Amino acid sequence: MPDHPATSSRKPCRGKYSVPAVDQMLDIVEHLARKPHSCGITELARELGISTNGVFRILKCLTKRGYTEVDPAGGYRLGTQFFTLGLTLQSRFEIFRRARVHLERLCEESGETVQLHALREDRALVLDCVTPASASVLVQVLPGSLMEPHASAFSMAVLAFLPATEARRHLPRKLKVLTPHTITDKKKLLEEFARIRTAGLAYDRENYILGFYCIGAPVFDALGKPVAGVGVTGLVSLFHPGTQRKIGKMVLGCAEKISRDIGYSGDRYTEWKKQ
Repeated sequence: MPDHPATSSRKPCRGKYSVPAVDQMLDIVEHLARKPHSCGITELARELGISTNGVFRILKCLTKRGYTEVDPAGGYRLGTQFFTLGLTLQSRFEIFRRARVHLERLCEESGETVQLHALREDRALVLDCVTPASASVLVQVLPGSLMEPHASAFSMAVLAFLPATEARRHLPRKLKVLTPHTITDKKKLLEEFARIRTAGLAYDRENYILGFYCIGAPVFDALGKPVAGVGVTGLVSLFHPGTQRKIGKMVLGCAEKISRDIGYSGDRYTEWKKQ
């Protein structure tokens, strides 16, 4: 599988898409986050090289929205709205923490590489990857890599259980052709989602890379929302109907265990495992 290392930078945006006011706002927020105490407008302006008026206007806006607050001495500090936003990411990190033991068990039972993906805008983010101790061919994908969601079994397992309008928002405008087997027609992709909802399993039969298959299943949170996709990746040469059925049940079992660990109490897996 190809590696797509995720990149992040705190450098200001420059060039065609530069928005100076946004850069300045983020400079202020990051500066306040590093400070153990509140900061005054003059102090921020001096340390960041932003005009006093600019700092004043940005802080007034941030304070109105709850992102900063004023202490009794008149200094500014980060507000509770950032904590609220952080809570919306909690499930993603909770999944990462709780899923690991189940990923390792699935890797050991199947003898295949196991991956955990979550959606990130119009890409799929690799949250974790576990490889078997001994394998003839090592398949490894770096956590943090970004993948094409329409061709990955793990992201398709999530997309299939989202409302159609929301699923479309997570798909790129044009579906890339990765192999001759890649589904690039959105109507056909939606039809594939319907099959995934029936079986609980998504398949990548050389859709992403020739010579490799993947089987994925959705992970649901306490509200029953699909928040991640988990499953295995292996060589097509070892993939046959008997193997497919056996590994499919393992993948469903792993997805259910992760889901139960983060609060899911529905009965979807019970029905799927009867098939």
